[in-house]
Amino acid sequence: MSRAQLSIPVGLLVENVLTSGLPGDEIIEWLQHRDYSQLLPLVKESAMDFDERLQTAADIGDDWEKAIRQGYEFKFLHINGLKRLLDFRFDRKMDRDYIQDELTLRHIHLTTHEMELLQSIIGRQWIVQAEVTEVSEDGKTESKIKSSSHIPVRIQLKFP
Repeated sequence: MSRAQLSIPVGLLVENVLTSGLPGDEIIEWLQHRDYSQLLPLVKESAMDFDERLQTAADIGDDWEKAIRQGYEFKFLHINGLKRLLDFRFDRKMDRDYIQDELTLRHIHLTTHEMELLQSIIGRQWIVQAEVTEVSEDGKTESKIKSSSHIPVRIQLKFP
């Protein structure tokens, strides 16, 4: 089953409504009825114009319902969209949780599960990888990857 592919405005709408913590079917119902009264107090960015983003989805054929139910990937994602995604999905903010070096974000601490999830969402354009964290005695670099703990991650553009 293929994943929905979303534009930036629609993908960020999905991420924002998911921050509500409500079940996907409930979110879909509220959005379909254009009744945001239950969602707005719960989402991370209540000032987002849901009507405008739903209209964008309708205009360009982005299947936001499928995205909420089954997951999605971005068609394209610029660096600022990536930073907003990190905030919505993982509560990671620039200068607090990571640094930006041109088109690379560094020192983002994620679990391996979060890394895999992020790669599945942004993998068309971005590479998510563990950062090299230490040099062993024989001079080889190693990364510390533990399945349950947070590890330093970098995200870089595939085609700079």
